Amino acid sequence: LAGLYDAVDATGFDDVQVLRALGVRTSVAALLDEAGGAAELLGRLADEDRPVTPVQLHALYTALAELDPDQVTLPDELRAVVDGEVVVVDAADAVIADAPDVLPLTEGLPLLPVAPSRAAELADLLQVRRLGETVEADVTSDGEEHRVPEPVRVLLGPATPDTYIEHPELRAGGVELDWRRTPDGVVHAATLEGVAAGLAWAAGQWPRRFEVAALLEDPSRTEELARDRWFD
Repeated sequence: LAGLYDAVDATGFDDVQVLRALGVRTSVAALLDEAGGAAELLGRLADEDRPVTPVQLHALYTALAELDPDQVTLPDELRAVVDGEVVVVDAADAVIADAPDVLPLTEGLPLLPVAPSRAAELADLLQVRRLGETVEADVTSDGEEHRVPEPVRVLLGPATPDTYIEHPELRAGGVELDWRRTPDGVVHAATLEGVAAGLAWAAGQWPRRFEVAALLEDPSRTEELARDRWFD
């Protein structure tokens, strides 16, 4: 909530209920638990004089996505990230950032960052579009099919695709991309990092993409990386 609310010195006030009664906001969870808390938060997000970072915005929208849509009044304006800058935009123009493969096609688009697992809920809550359903990015280049190496399948689990398409140069939506997962679920990629990202995204294991890249580059590290996962 830093930036959205003015900081106060609460020294001597140890009772959270007292602070809440005085209008002090101690956490996002406490704010959203109050009647009208979501409207208050969205109202402050729409105030461009109150600074918010992209990281904050991601956390706030992820928290908001857990609310019942019936409890939230749709705002006219939202805070979004446009070409890396956090700005206030018309709610009708905002798009949920739910498709990392097409981010290179989002120049000028107001994006709402949120945890992938909450993207659908946030779209429903705010009645806004989702990036994956908005951007047209048909693959227009040719590639060669490869089977996913077994160590990668073990790492990513049963949802891992059996194959992917490797392109010398991947073109989709009129631009060159590192990777693209098409609506039919096929992963296309032009770089090792792109293969790793595409497979990890398809398997629902996005945080594992760097491990996948390491395995693709050097399969002999399978045991080493498996041992490292003891400490996840």
